[in-house]
Amino acid sequence: MDTTVHELSLGLDRDAVAQARKFTVAALGDAPASVAGDAELVVAELVTNAVLHGRPPITVRVVQHAQGSRVEVVDFGPRPPVRIRDAGQSMTGRGLALVAALSSEWGVEQVEGGGKVIWAEIPANGVASPHGDPTAFDLAGVLREWQDGPQSAERFTVELGDVPTDLLLEAKSHVDNLVREFVLASSDEAESRPTWLDRLVQSVVQDFAVARTQIKEQALAAAGRGLAMTHLSLHLPAGAAEAGERYLLALDEADRYARSARLLTLEAPPVHKVFRRWYVEALVDALRRQVAGEKPSQPVPFAERLAEEFTKVAPLQEVATRLAMLQRVTADLAAAATVQDVARAVVDNSREILLADVAVVYLLDDDGMLRSVHRDGQGDEVLAREYDAYPLDADLPGGNALRSGESLVFRNRSDLASQYPHLAGTYPEDMRLLVAPLIVGSHKLGVLALRFIGSGPVQEDSQLTMLNTLAGVTAQALERALATSAAGLAADKLALLAEASVVLSSTLDHRAVLQALADLVVPTLADWCVVQLLEQGQAQTVGITHFNPERTAWARSLQGTYPTDMSAQQGAPQVMRTGVSELYPEISMELLERTARDADHLELVKGLGMTSALVVPLTGRTGVIGAITMIHAESGRRFREEDIPLAEDLARRAAVAVETAHAFNEQSTRLADVMRVAEAAQHAILARPPHQIGSIALAARYISAAAEALVGGDLYETIARPGAVRLLIGDVRGKGLDAVRIATIVLGEFRAAAADLDDLVQVARQIDRRVRTYLDDEDFVTALIADLNDDGTFTLVSCGHPAPLLVSAAGTHEVTCPATVPLGLGVEPLLISGTLSHGDRLLLYTDGLIEARDTRGGFVDRDEVTAPLASAPLDRVLDDILKEVRRRTGGPLSDDLALLVAEYRGTA
Repeated sequence: MDTTVHELSLGLDRDAVAQARKFTVAALGDAPASVAGDAELVVAELVTNAVLHGRPPITVRVVQHAQGSRVEVVDFGPRPPVRIRDAGQSMTGRGLALVAALSSEWGVEQVEGGGKVIWAEIPANGVASPHGDPTAFDLAGVLREWQDGPQSAERFTVELGDVPTDLLLEAKSHVDNLVREFVLASSDEAESRPTWLDRLVQSVVQDFAVARTQIKEQALAAAGRGLAMTHLSLHLPAGAAEAGERYLLALDEADRYARSARLLTLEAPPVHKVFRRWYVEALVDALRRQVAGEKPSQPVPFAERLAEEFTKVAPLQEVATRLAMLQRVTADLAAAATVQDVARAVVDNSREILLADVAVVYLLDDDGMLRSVHRDGQGDEVLAREYDAYPLDADLPGGNALRSGESLVFRNRSDLASQYPHLAGTYPEDMRLLVAPLIVGSHKLGVLALRFIGSGPVQEDSQLTMLNTLAGVTAQALERALATSAAGLAADKLALLAEASVVLSSTLDHRAVLQALADLVVPTLADWCVVQLLEQGQAQTVGITHFNPERTAWARSLQGTYPTDMSAQQGAPQVMRTGVSELYPEISMELLERTARDADHLELVKGLGMTSALVVPLTGRTGVIGAITMIHAESGRRFREEDIPLAEDLARRAAVAVETAHAFNEQSTRLADVMRVAEAAQHAILARPPHQIGSIALAARYISAAAEALVGGDLYETIARPGAVRLLIGDVRGKGLDAVRIATIVLGEFRAAAADLDDLVQVARQIDRRVRTYLDDEDFVTALIADLNDDGTFTLVSCGHPAPLLVSAAGTHEVTCPATVPLGLGVEPLLISGTLSHGDRLLLYTDGLIEARDTRGGFVDRDEVTAPLASAPLDRVLDDILKEVRRRTGGPLSDDLALLVAEYRGTA
């Protein structure tokens, strides 16, 4: 076969490799498929190498001859290709291995005018000769003979010393990966290429290429000779100093991009960073000294530089370990929901972290006692019982630490005894004691105490610092748990109040009401509950309950055995005289002995096992009419200051119910009096809502109609729920006592359903079902029920009631509600949902607003009279609306009117 030459010229186009492959296959169209395929692969790798590391123009030659084919790729790059020893983790170097494997021979030659030609012989039989083994290629010889080209600039020798060969190869492989990625990226259109990429390509690929290549060549040569260490000796122009500084900055920037996943190449390992900073700083210093005519200083050996870096990092490693431990504790605390969970997480983890043999968390109660919440470790059980609880003002380490707000450290028993002589014999063996206060702001929560076996120094910067940090996160977690517990308790209390309202409005028999109230209080609020009414100057017991029915029957059987001493200076007689509640956090034996009538009475009250008590007055509109006594006994619970408001609220509601019942029974023969009683009852059941529940601020108003219709059936209520507030507004058909009675029933059923059911549709259905028995054939109740959540979302159902108004930044509009039947007629409401933004308001109203008539006899314009919603302060907005309604009507309303507005104020 005659020799045939085919030639193709290429630039650095994106499809240069693809063009070269097609060209090769076409040029070898008559050759065996295996030969053409091998030649295509070889050309693809050589052109790729030229695109990445060479300079244009690129020329591809395919020479076909009898023995096979020869492929040549010419470019004008100044450096020969360098085969990486181990390309397993590198993106570069694999192509030359493939070339060597597919060819019988390959090599690199310089060409005139600079540049190089890489050639490879592809055998006709498709089988590479043994010379194709990449280890047979004399790389060292090529490197020795290859010239760096014209060297117009003076060069200086920089001796860096010995560096591990493997480290050099790994580091250079990592940088080569960067180079490859940058070069590929730089082939994009210039206008679409970011400026940071241009800067990195210039600094990494070109500016510092001379030094990089020399280090790579020396490392490969050392690896070829099997040397573990490579002696680095570089010959560099003076400009390499500034290039080196730019090179360092570029690689640091590349690492930042790698950390943010903007590069395929991973961030350089720490040892690579130490190496490159060491050698670049050394060569920069050496070059500048030589340029200045000075003798370069001997660089610190690389091994010594590594040791220095380790010395710096070692202390940080200990800190990191402790931080990791603390992070684990913090994670456990984040999942802790209760005070017990927090204490358990802290105690269990602190023993592992600080290696304490005993750990205890104490919590400060309202009575000034520090009580153990959780304890763990191999401690003395007698000692544990003795100090399970102690007063805050006791002369003990825990009390002093919490009072002063400072941690206390005792390095041994002698140290403890010197400050607390009365504790000298407390511990049987030598120990160390650390006590830290648990404080958040000015809120003193408790104490964390840790005990260690044996004596010894306490490292102020480690163990004590960790203790204080642990105490800090513990205090924060306890504060959160207490707040969560308080919120849950508040929700339970609101549910209890709602249920109490139903109970208190269920009958006009005041004795039955008060006994039902006592049954409700136990066991939620107390183990015992006694209700007494003041009748003709004497305390008459009208309700008594214990959570054990047998104990209740026993107590009732004793009624009258020991009549209440109305001259007593404490307890129910004193509360009924003064109207001031009395709290007994602890019931001592001295108190029992002082109040007992005789020995038998003392034995009886001792048998009750009372631990704490709370007595609140039954205060109505006419004054104090009795007292409620709540007692803790078997449960071991104790009353606190925060229990008083709820108990007093229950008592006030009960007193109002009793007075209402008395007034109704005494004045039922007189219509006007009945109306006044009914009006009082209506105002009693329509208490103004709290100013804010969670993230929802509230305001409400109720206005009676004309004098001849003193009372009506308009109603509203607000119930707090976990993370939400539930609202009700309604209107009973008709007026007078019957309307008030039905309104009371609806409110009671709403409160009960609000506590039991989450689904508003189910709430409406339950109220509908239960009020039907109280309604006549023509009676019904329109109602609207809404849930407003702390995250701003809301849901509502309408039972034949006017749609609410929503005021937002976009203006005021009506929340569209499908037409449905009122309560009592078999409701099947549809659920409406929406979202409130910060400052949005929702107005619920009865038809008294839209049926009010102006002085000309027409209906008032609802949107005009509610205009204050958009701008007036919440505490004044409803008064402004009512003022505007009265101005337009010119007199009293012809129908009752209830208004309820809710404003979303963001996260509570």
